[in-house]
Amino acid sequence: IMKKYLFILLCFISCEEEIFIDFSSESIKIVVEGGIEEGMPPYVILTKTQGYFANIDTNTYNNLFITDAEVIVWTTFEDGTTDSIILEKIPEYPFPIYTHLPYWNSLQNYPYAMEDPFFKNWSKANRTYNLIVKWNNNEITSQTTIPNPTPLDCLWIEKNEFTDRNDRFDVRAI
Repeated sequence: IMKKYLFILLCFISCEEEIFIDFSSESIKIVVEGGIEEGMPPYVILTKTQGYFANIDTNTYNNLFITDAEVIVWTTFEDGTTDSIILEKIPEYPFPIYTHLPYWNSLQNYPYAMEDPFFKNWSKANRTYNLIVKWNNNEITSQTTIPNPTPLDCLWIEKNEFTDRNDRFDVRAI
């Protein structure tokens, strides 16, 4: 019994020492988010890093996005030739997305928007794509490949188990 009391007493009598962690401010780095799909143009969103404990307000949000970068995507075709496109900011959009503007502008012409035949041949599965981002005397490069699409093996419809209505179904696939 005495050992229990001694243990509890030692738990309450402990040394305390304040620990100070110096979170030195790193230089601003570019955060690149983007993608490319078969038959579609690439897109890129560029932001800057923020301090983990930095205050967040509307000014932080407004200064988060990079709006003055040069963004280039290039690929090498099967015959060894290369081709590149310059991605530009979508004008008057809530945040800057860099993409192929002629394609974007064609989408704004709904219902007359058409598939761009250029991207039908340009962005294909198993082809490697290279990204170059130039901003503030920095150059970032990246490389990706569009994977082969996985075809559906099986497709069926089931009644939705969470509804009382008889006209609610889920489409399932493998």
